[in-house]
Amino acid sequence: MRGFLMLLVLAAFCVGVFYLGAVERESDNKPLLHVAEEVALRVRTSKPVRGEIVRLAQAPGDVEAVLDVDISSEIVSKIEEMPVEEGDLVKKGDLLCRLDDRQLVADLESAKARIASLRAAIVQASADLEKADRDCNRQERLSESNATSHIEMADYQTIRKKARALVDMRKHELAQAEAMLTRIQEDLRRTVITSPIDGIVSKRNAKPGEVVITGTMNNPGTVIMTVTDLSKMRVLARIDEVEVPLVKPDQKARVYLQSDPDRPVAARVIRVASKGVKQAGRDVVTFEAILDVLEIDGRIRPGMTANVEIEVAKRDDAMMIPVESVVHRMRKELDDGIVSVFDEMQEGVDISERARQAQYIKVVYVKNGDKAEVRVIDPGIADSRNVEIRSGLKEGDEVIIGPYRSLDQLADGKRVDYLEEELKKEGADSAQAAEATADAGTGKRDSKDVDREPEAGSEEHANASGGLD
Repeated sequence: MRGFLMLLVLAAFCVGVFYLGAVERESDNKPLLHVAEEVALRVRTSKPVRGEIVRLAQAPGDVEAVLDVDISSEIVSKIEEMPVEEGDLVKKGDLLCRLDDRQLVADLESAKARIASLRAAIVQASADLEKADRDCNRQERLSESNATSHIEMADYQTIRKKARALVDMRKHELAQAEAMLTRIQEDLRRTVITSPIDGIVSKRNAKPGEVVITGTMNNPGTVIMTVTDLSKMRVLARIDEVEVPLVKPDQKARVYLQSDPDRPVAARVIRVASKGVKQAGRDVVTFEAILDVLEIDGRIRPGMTANVEIEVAKRDDAMMIPVESVVHRMRKELDDGIVSVFDEMQEGVDISERARQAQYIKVVYVKNGDKAEVRVIDPGIADSRNVEIRSGLKEGDEVIIGPYRSLDQLADGKRVDYLEEELKKEGADSAQAAEATADAGTGKRDSKDVDREPEAGSEEHANASGGLD
């Protein structure tokens, strides 16, 4: 019985509370039992604007010269003369290094003497061949009259063959000696090393008096110096595997040097590697992209590190909003109507139901009166500040862009109000509009506006017509 009475008392109390909540006070039209109202979130807003937006792919890279030549010797010899120093400018054909040629000069004289000797030997062998031909012909005439034996005839024929073979052998030896002479002359020419390009001596490894050797399969040989053409530079950038599908040849790019990051240098993508490289100790795969530097700039030097920005996408007349206004909400946190709009946008995309339930949806919140209204958007490309909106918003919408703590708490139907600075700005705009209206009524104009009429549809036109909405 006691429990029943307590239930009756509790029910009566609840009815009284609802009654008092329904009855309004005459002074302020609020309920007699006034409960504290929902506190509005303070927000900043911005309207979508149209303009150019560019998506950039960023990557680190290293600067190198397009033409960088290592100067090596093709013969084994000692450096006799080296008239250039590191940093010297050289032209194509200028002397870089002279090697010791005394042994080659001696070999050259020996080869010439052998050639002369072989030519004399050929003359002698040719004379012996002529005599053998005469003797053999005489024996053939004698054999016709049976004045000689077959053995003597065969002996003379053998002598003639030997004489002819000796002539051929001397001629081959002469050709071999002439080839040897050519090789020695070529080696003698290689003792004088000249610059193959116009450039600068970027590095000098050897000194006069050192012996240089030629390269073999297991030995790269001696690199005497390096000549670099600084008029044509390029950057080897390491593109992340996530962004490499967007990078194409002939795309515009900018190079930011670590030594001067405030002044970028124009560049252009030449090609992208077809195979990625995984750096030691890291799971990140990068692809090498070669960028051609389009400007001749003294700040750029081989070996420098740089950061590149590649324009992978561009829109000239895109509707944009600040990137911080786009928030992610889980599918289960949104109303069915919002989710159905998102599913219509994703029509044709095949994902599992489990992944669908865990899916995050990109939305923005629009200030509609004193309430926040959620909108599903179709974002396009983005840069560091703005994101392109292809659908989901109109140009006149007031998009809530911050602060972050308010964006984190926003929900559809949540009460919102402007931040203090937004209210001050709105008051200043209203005062400016009122002043413009007064000036328009009295015929006053600022001197800088005497010859200029406000464009229809502009903010100035709206002020002149009676203030902003």
